[in-house]
Amino acid sequence: MLIPLRKALMMTGLIAIMLAAVPQPAVHAGFFDRIKQIYDAPKQIDELEGKYLEAKAELAEQQRRLAEAQQAAEEAARRQQEQLAATQQSTAEFMQKQDELSAQNQQLIEQNASLQAELAQMREERRSFWDKLMTTGITLVALLAVYIVSLRLWRYLVWRRQRSAGGSGISG
Repeated sequence: MLIPLRKALMMTGLIAIMLAAVPQPAVHAGFFDRIKQIYDAPKQIDELEGKYLEAKAELAEQQRRLAEAQQAAEEAARRQQEQLAATQQSTAEFMQKQDELSAQNQQLIEQNASLQAELAQMREERRSFWDKLMTTGITLVALLAVYIVSLRLWRYLVWRRQRSAGGSGISG
């Protein structure tokens, strides 16, 4: 059993020599560096905890700002919705008022046309009345003139008849 053990030891030695001859990559940390890192771990933990607390505070601040921005956006949306509702209501009131005024305007146009026709009829009646009055006045003046002329003519004829009949007239 000695021989296989010897062979194994020789083989292990030969492998160790070959490994020593092969260039090894640079070692980043040695044993003592690792122990130093273990003893420095509380400092690193404190630094990491500080960074964690800073990140946590920054996250809380960002969440607070986000909540404020969201609340401001909701408030602005609510005000805009109120303004939209008020605008729609005033538009509806305006449209209703405009419809009422249009109906009233149409009624006034019809009433104006009726009054215009009535005024034209009254003017026509007045003109007709004046025409009749003038015709009646002219007729009366003409009749009076005819009466006066016929009376004069009759007196003249009577005077001529009496003169030709030998009478000297009314006085004698």
